[in-house]
Amino acid sequence: MSNERMTLEEMTEKYPDQWLFIVDCEISENTELLSGVVFAHSKSRDDIHEVSGNYEGSAAIHWTGELPEGMRYLL
Repeated sequence: MSNERMTLEEMTEKYPDQWLFIVDCEISENTELLSGVVFAHSKSRDDIHEVSGNYEGSAAIHWTGELPEGMRYLL
């Protein structure tokens, strides 16, 4: 894990079409993810869920690829 804080845009550029497990998150008043530290990344959602299950603290999971048409959120 790098301790480099990145914006969501920087994460999306660095890790295209990947699942991210993000810690030390900065969240807007509208609960939008603004920045954080990428703890883990993978093309496999299962890999990220495995890492997240062992983590204690607040964090976020984010997909950097395109969402299917008509879908706004992946839960």
